[in-house]
Amino acid sequence: MPGLQAISSTLLRDIIYISETWLDLNERHLLAEVSQKGYVLHNIDKPSPSSSGGSSLIYIKEKLQLQIKAKRATEKSEILHLTIQPQPRQTIKIVLVYRNPTCTATEDDEFYDYIHNILGSSHETLIMGDFNLPRINWTTRQSQAPGYKVIDLMNTNSLQQHVNEPTRGNNILDLVMTTTDLSINGLEVTDKIGDHQMIDFSLEVQDPNTRTQHKQVLDYKPANFELMKEEFGSDNYEVLMSNKNAEE
Repeated sequence: MPGLQAISSTLLRDIIYISETWLDLNERHLLAEVSQKGYVLHNIDKPSPSSSGGSSLIYIKEKLQLQIKAKRATEKSEILHLTIQPQPRQTIKIVLVYRNPTCTATEDDEFYDYIHNILGSSHETLIMGDFNLPRINWTTRQSQAPGYKVIDLMNTNSLQQHVNEPTRGNNILDLVMTTTDLSINGLEVTDKIGDHQMIDFSLEVQDPNTRTQHKQVLDYKPANFELMKEEFGSDNYEVLMSNKNAEE
């Protein structure tokens, strides 16, 4: 418990996500014990407190106007779907996940189907969490089961995966994915917490009011205005326009 408070109070980030906390907020712990001033705190409880991995927590600065859209928790996986508003007219979708490495093929299908349905709606999207998929070649985007399912998810939804360094031992287990319209800057795999490394990065947030808008403009510079004057001047418009109404 003191460790969670230390993380949230010292990192000073707008968003802090911590998976596998082993909190039991149903019986043994209070949400107030891990709350931090200036942040909205939300947790995902497993159906059973004894489930592997415990509970996940997310801290989001109050100014970002957090809205919880949906959440799904099973004995082996967690998904939290939320939105934030970094700018008055900009909404970013965030999907936080935890996947236990012992998930069956059927459990994986349900897990990825749920994420895929979230991605079906518009908005810039960030997906991050512990997928526990050690045998993926991220250079070629190739993997055998069960890793190929996350590759299929990425290919189907045009997602980019940004973590290129191991996050536990020699494996990249913790992933950060975005849609192509959302950029990430300065991603680093940093200090170790528990048995995983932390991932630190910034989202590039652009005010929608300042985004570049393209407008087609005709260029009249090459026109031969002298010839146009001669052509127009040669016509007798009084004769041409006689017997015509305003619409003609």
